[in-house]
Amino acid sequence: MLVEKQLQQQQSLTLLQRIGLKIHLLYCIYCRRYAKQSQAIDKHIDGFITQTDILPDESLKLKWEKMIVEEMKK
Repeated sequence: MLVEKQLQQQQSLTLLQRIGLKIHLLYCIYCRRYAKQSQAIDKHIDGFITQTDILPDESLKLKWEKMIVEEMKK
């Protein structure tokens, strides 16, 4: 998905892909919402978990969910 590629910046998008994505996001509320949610998730967990074997407990999941909801209200 182009939104994920853009957010992760692992691979830069071509000019045509960037233009196409911007046009698509202008009219697609679902992809805009997805992009916003992905940004919020990346922002809050970036650097939070450094080991892959650590799994968040239920209270942490609820905290993240609340943070994402608050971010979406902005």
